[in-house]
Amino acid sequence: MSIHVLICDDDPIVREALAGYVDRDPGLEVVAVVDNAEDALERLTEPGTDVVLMDLALPGMDGITATRIIRTRRPDVAVLMLTTFGTDEQVKEAIGAGAAGFLLKSTSAAALVAAVRTAATRAGTVITPELASHLAISAMTPEQAENSGPRAADAAESLGLTEREAEVLELLCAAESNAGIASTLKLSESTVKSHVSSLMTKLNCTSRLQIAVRAFERGLVTPPRPSL
Repeated sequence: MSIHVLICDDDPIVREALAGYVDRDPGLEVVAVVDNAEDALERLTEPGTDVVLMDLALPGMDGITATRIIRTRRPDVAVLMLTTFGTDEQVKEAIGAGAAGFLLKSTSAAALVAAVRTAATRAGTVITPELASHLAISAMTPEQAENSGPRAADAAESLGLTEREAEVLELLCAAESNAGIASTLKLSESTVKSHVSSLMTKLNCTSRLQIAVRAFERGLVTPPRPSL
């Protein structure tokens, strides 16, 4: 069955690009494209939407407020927040409002599609690697930041990560879905899920977002340079 996507963005060029990304995937279908939150909420009074791609900055009601309302009225609908940039506070507020993820609009088509699939299947919170990295770095003490050089091997060994778990972690932190990780590493999706579950246990996390942030904090994965 197709995953039905509603797109809400006030920029016509962005709307067209997002619709193109979604429609090119045979498993996804755009059911509506709107330019404001009020119209998005109106569309959601009827069933038929699985995921909303929601712009953060909208005329009238902002995307975070709309997300909070959607999650209250339609808890069956996942919301992915999109923006050209994002502050730590906005990311935390969006996740707190119930967003299934927070992505930069510069996210690749493949990563966006993977995020939609992850959100639709409730497989975990999705966040653009640059934003997860920025969150991790901003949470560090000055001493942690000073000592956050390349130490992935030592950090992995201290946590008892296997070589395969380290490979899965690297791809997870690059916002790859379980299907994408399985394809890259030539594994079954069930095997990838087992590795992700093991990573959650070893890193003491309960979501993919927490895994990514913890991995950047611990030096398990080299953070991308935040483009904020």
